[in-house]
Amino acid sequence: MGGLRKIDCIMLRVSDLEASARFYEDVMGLRRGWTDTDRGMIGFLFPGNDSEIVIHNDEGLPNPSYSFSVDDVTEFCNEYTNRGYRVVEGPFDVRTGKYAVLEDPDGNRVDIIDLTGFNGKPRYDR
Repeated sequence: MGGLRKIDCIMLRVSDLEASARFYEDVMGLRRGWTDTDRGMIGFLFPGNDSEIVIHNDEGLPNPSYSFSVDDVTEFCNEYTNRGYRVVEGPFDVRTGKYAVLEDPDGNRVDIIDLTGFNGKPRYDR
């Protein structure tokens, strides 16, 4: 089982996507990397790496939330459960590939995501 690779993203719920997008671009100096109009999400990239802040207006998502990247969520979850640990949700399909929510020994939520839907490489609008 490969381990966690990096912090993939921090997700924040906002009330106005475009006003918040201007804030993260103009004030915080982040570059807009992608927009998912169907899900009401915008991803911003940090300079020098591909970690993201993702803003959204989905009341059904935890706020804030975070995820760690792994090479393959399905394989990671299979090995995780084989070692006796609990997968709380997933794996399920997301824009980039697969996502799952794990539970650590103390019951903490550990969200993981992969880029299998993008052949393992980030893809941006710009």
